[in-house]
Amino acid sequence: MSSEYEQNVGKLLADKKTRLEELMKSPSTNKIEKESITSEIETLQSLFENYNLGMNYFRRARGGRTGLRE
Repeated sequence: MSSEYEQNVGKLLADKKTRLEELMKSPSTNKIEKESITSEIETLQSLFENYNLGMNYFRRARGGRTGLRE
């Protein structure tokens, strides 16, 4: 089960990794651009992992919050 958020962050992450690979192959790339892409990849990975950790808890806790509403 995946949400639209997970799919979009995953797609952005894959795009950034592809871009970084292209930059690594090119000899005339800017070091600052490589660092920027690397930073963006780390941020996207953190967003993806944090979302998954939080959502996995709620996905597994079926009916855990129903008692609160009664």
